[in-house]
Amino acid sequence: MQTGDDTTVRRPSQLLGSARPGLIVPLLLSLLGLPALASPAPAAEISAVHLGAATFNPSLGQEVALSYTLSAADRVWVRVYDPDDGLVRTVLDGERQEAGSHEVRWDGRDWNGQVVPNEAYTFTVETGSGDVFDPTITTGGEVGDLTDAHFDQSAGTMTYRLPAAARVLVRLGVRNGPMYKTLVDWKPRVAGSITEYWDGRDEDGLVELWGKPGFSALITYVTLPDGTVIAYGNGGEPYRAFKLGRAAGRPEKPEREPPDDRAAALRPEGLVPPAWGRAPRVDLSFPKLDGNGNDGSGGVPSASDEVAVRVAVAPEDRELLMREQFEIILYVDDVFFAEAERGYLPFNYRWELAQLPEGDHVLTVNVASFHGQVGVASRKLRIER
Repeated sequence: MQTGDDTTVRRPSQLLGSARPGLIVPLLLSLLGLPALASPAPAAEISAVHLGAATFNPSLGQEVALSYTLSAADRVWVRVYDPDDGLVRTVLDGERQEAGSHEVRWDGRDWNGQVVPNEAYTFTVETGSGDVFDPTITTGGEVGDLTDAHFDQSAGTMTYRLPAAARVLVRLGVRNGPMYKTLVDWKPRVAGSITEYWDGRDEDGLVELWGKPGFSALITYVTLPDGTVIAYGNGGEPYRAFKLGRAAGRPEKPEREPPDDRAAALRPEGLVPPAWGRAPRVDLSFPKLDGNGNDGSGGVPSASDEVAVRVAVAPEDRELLMREQFEIILYVDDVFFAEAERGYLPFNYRWELAQLPEGDHVLTVNVASFHGQVGVASRKLRIER
C-alpha cells in the first residue's frame, strides 16, 4: 500500500519478519504493551578452591578455612563429608552470595555440635545453577608403595616421605614369613616427611624385629582428594565407633561418576577397606594350658607332644569377616606350617610338636581378609620332654 508521499507502510507481520531473531520477542511484547523479559542469569562457576590448612585440632578450638571464587551471584551450599561419604556438617546452606571471592570456616564439629573423630574430611561446594566442586571424582585415589623407609632403633622411630597427602598402611614382618605387626592401619597422613614411633617388637611384644634376618616393611599409600583436611586431637572417640554408632544412617553424598580418563589411575576396587575398617583383633590361646597353672618358667606354657590351639577375633570383627572370604595362616618361628582357607571362627587346631626340638618356640597366626585386612597374634610355647 502507498501513501501520498510514497512511503511504504508494512503490516505488523512484515515488521516481525524483518526483525533480527533475537529482537522478535521484545518487539512483540512492546507492540502488546507488555514489559520485556529479563535475560537469564549466567550460571555461577566455582574456581580457586583452597583450604587454609592440611590439619587442625578442633578439640583446642581450631578452625579450618575454605576459600573459593564465584563467577556470578548464586545460592551456595558448602558441605563436609567423612571418608565414607557420610554427611558430617552443612557449613553453608543455600545462602546467596555475590560474584567474587568468599571464605567459610569449619570448627571441626558435626551436625550435633560434637568434635569429630580423628580422620580425613572432604569439602564440597555446589551452586544453585548446578556447578559442583567435588574433589573425590577428579583427584586422589592413586596407589603407591614406598621402599625407602629409615629405621632408627635408638630413637624408636620409622621415617618415610609421602609425595602427597594420603591414607597409609604400614606392615612389618619377615620376607616369605609372617606379618608380625600393623604399625599404621590406613591412617591419613600429610605430604612430606612422616615419623612413626615403634618399639621394634611384634604385635604382642614377643619378637624383636630390629635386625631380624629377612625383616621387611611394606608401606602402601592411597592419595587423598584435594579439599581434604585431617582432624586430630580427639582422644575419646575412635572413627570406627563413630561410624558404626551415632553416625550410622547419616545422609550420604550423591554418587558422581569420575571422568573416563581417571579410571586407570584410581585404586583397584576393594584394595582399601572402609575408613572405619581395621585389622581384626585376634586372640590366640591354648585352651587346655591357659588358666590351668601350666605357665612354665617365665609365664610360658609348656607341652611335650601336642597342644590344642584356638584362634578367635573380637565379636565385631568376626561379624565382618564372616560376610566375606578370609584365610587363617599359621607360622612357627617365622616358617609357614599350616593354613585354613575359607575358615570359620573360632578356629580350633591340634598342633603336633614331635618334629620340633625342645625349647621355646613362637606360634604366629595371620587372619587375612580378601579386602587386605590382616590380623596378627603370637604366643610362645615351651616344648619339654
